[in-house]
Amino acid sequence: MHTSIRPYGRVLYAEDEYANRRLIQYTLEREGVVCDTARDGVEAFSLFRRGDYALIILDQYMPGMNGNEVAVKIRDLDPEIPLIAITSDDSQVPLLNDSGFNHVFLKPLRGQDYIATILRYL
Repeated sequence: MHTSIRPYGRVLYAEDEYANRRLIQYTLEREGVVCDTARDGVEAFSLFRRGDYALIILDQYMPGMNGNEVAVKIRDLDPEIPLIAITSDDSQVPLLNDSGFNHVFLKPLRGQDYIATILRYL
């Protein structure tokens, strides 16, 4: 059990699959990270516009707008914010990199390495 809250910034995580969304949110919150979630790309971009985030994590395939589309819109407004993509389709990695992501994770996420990577960006 973690007894102290670390001074991480707020994270936005967009994922249309509920179980995946809750798992990463729960894991980040156990590390002391405040994690807001979105169910689709449109909601993610809306939350980004209203929030103050230190990092944004986007699934590639989502209703409304895919992760790469959201990333391009975010990069137009904030070229510095760290963006992490998550996809199960390795053929999307070049597109995601071209869309401005700093890092791409391939599903399924295993172990704790992905959390360590996220925390490094914070």
